[in-house]
Amino acid sequence: MDSYFSAQELGTFAGITVATNVIVQFTKGIFKKRCKDYVIRIYTFFVAFVLSFVFIPHQNTLKDITLLMINSILICMASFGNYEMIKDTYRKRSTDEKQT
Repeated sequence: MDSYFSAQELGTFAGITVATNVIVQFTKGIFKKRCKDYVIRIYTFFVAFVLSFVFIPHQNTLKDITLLMINSILICMASFGNYEMIKDTYRKRSTDEKQT
């Protein structure tokens, strides 16, 4: 493996979802202290939209921009799902270990 991400890999749904998840997890502490959770969701959408705009081939038509926005919503939801799955799995294991 020569590189972590390539532009071709980031142009896929899974690539942008992982990149969005990583970027948001490492930078959300900035917003978490001052803002409510909905700001993190808007920030996640913004990150997903920017990554989609840069790495997914498109033309600057209304149709393509609309599709990028819809895809960004799906990426945002998948990114939240990944985080919740990992967080809940860790929490479940921690409580199971404390009980034994």
